[in-house]
Amino acid sequence: MKPLQTIYLLRLALGIVAALICIGYGLATDTIPRNLIVNPSAEAGETGTAIPPYWFSSGIGAEWSMTDARIGSRSIRIDVVNASAEWKSGVAAVHEGVTYQIGGCFKGEVVTDQFFLTIRWFSDSGGANLIAENDVPLPVRNYPYWSPVGNAFAAPLGTRSCQAVFRAVNGSGDLYGDDFEVRQAESLMKPVNGLLLAAITYMISYYIIKPKFLLKVEKPQKIFTAGIGIYFLTWLVFWILMYSIIAAA
Repeated sequence: MKPLQTIYLLRLALGIVAALICIGYGLATDTIPRNLIVNPSAEAGETGTAIPPYWFSSGIGAEWSMTDARIGSRSIRIDVVNASAEWKSGVAAVHEGVTYQIGGCFKGEVVTDQFFLTIRWFSDSGGANLIAENDVPLPVRNYPYWSPVGNAFAAPLGTRSCQAVFRAVNGSGDLYGDDFEVRQAESLMKPVNGLLLAAITYMISYYIIKPKFLLKVEKPQKIFTAGIGIYFLTWLVFWILMYSIIAAA
């Protein structure tokens, strides 16, 4: 195999290594925005239960349904007439001052106002001391298809945990909810940091392989430029793929 062909193959392999380094850095620094809600699609656990694991209901008006679902076979439902009901997720640890995205998908009908997707902020890790809450209104209308709804909010000072709530307050309607999420909002610095790590890895690899090929190529500068496009393309593809898998897990 010709030296330049070998360098191209090395760049391809090093692109994958660089992607793994970036993912490892993201996991070590907890900067990959994973969904903080356990059991986001309200599926059944290994043993039979009356409510989905890691979810809590107000009872009347709040139903765990197998009638319709966006993800899996279950969803949570609020069916009320001039009444209040709610579903609450488990409590998750968050950091004060950090912006979090809350979202969910909904199907059904809201007849009168006061249906919300809410994020509640607590000053303790167990969700006992409420600081504040932010609402994402679910307006009066028919939702014939699963419709995503969400917004981003900054955790107030003193916040240590949060909870997602799907609720009706003195409202009327029949609405299903599924595929909920609370995750840290994306930062523009994440792709910049990833690109910087990839560039550093490329430079280190160059100085490692340079002595091995210096006398085998006609133009020594080719050792630096050969396969640079393949390297960064491979890094980008594998980084996005692994990042998406881990963020969705």
